[in-house]
Order: sequence, then structure tokens, then C-alpha cells
Amino acid sequence: MPESTLEPAHRPPKRILAAAAIVVALAAWWLLHTYTSAGTHECEALYKSARSAADTARIDTVVTAGSRAQNEPRTCGFLRKSARWQ
Repeated sequence: MPESTLEPAHRPPKRILAAAAIVVALAAWWLLHTYTSAGTHECEALYKSARSAADTARIDTVVTAGSRAQNEPRTCGFLRKSARWQ
């Protein structure tokens, strides 16, 4: 029987796999943060400073500047409940 002339497939080096994983992670992070509005960042900072349910309820009523695509004002409560910053 003739021997196969094909060489066995080799895996890429671990460095290349690690670099590819880093590039994919950075691309995902960039895409998620590129389309986040200034109003969302404002609400996120306010919610981080909230210490009680009353603080959260007060922040829910804050009206943001809106998004870049739609110039409609939104409340922080709308953004939080619709998970617009995740």
C-alpha cells in the first residue's frame, strides 16, 4: 500500500490563539461601548452612587439627553428597565 503524502494537520501556536482571543475581546468591547449614548453613561454614574431604593427611584425620574440616533429624551428608569447600557 502506498503511504500517504499528506502531512498531519498542525494546530496553530498558542500565541496566535491567545492573540486572536484578545483581538475578539477588544472588538466586542469596542462595539458595545461605541453605541452607548452619553445619557446612558450619565444614568450609570447616578445609579452607582445610589445607596437606597429611594435613591434609585429618584434617579429613575431623571431625564437624559437622549441618544445620538434618536433625539428623544429618555428617563434613566426607561434605560435601566430596558437594559440599554448592557
